[in-house]
Amino acid sequence: MGFGLCYLIFANCIAIFLFGLDKRRAVLNEWRISESTLLTVALLGGWPGAKYGQRKFRHKTRKQPFATQLNAIAIVQVLLVLSLLIPDVRRQVSEFTSRFPTPTEASKPVRMPVRFVPGS
Repeated sequence: MGFGLCYLIFANCIAIFLFGLDKRRAVLNEWRISESTLLTVALLGGWPGAKYGQRKFRHKTRKQPFATQLNAIAIVQVLLVLSLLIPDVRRQVSEFTSRFPTPTEASKPVRMPVRFVPGS
């Protein structure tokens, strides 16, 4: 087993553990694990474990914007992996992202047409 696979297994186990621990602490009205910590573990590769823990423990399933942020992390990471593994998907993602202006293009002023008025 490679290092990458071991890391992902570890990250997902940590995510499941943290969701279970946070749910237990919520029930007992104890000090909680911050949402940013849970999202960081998901962002670092533990999103499948985070989604599993979220469903298994019925924890933070309706809490917004947390649930949306966790789903966004999962979608972005799946698209990233697909874009790296499948050349056609890589091309499609590149074409899709090229439709949006870059930060420098977005900050350029828009030139409005000059109106001609009588007497000018």
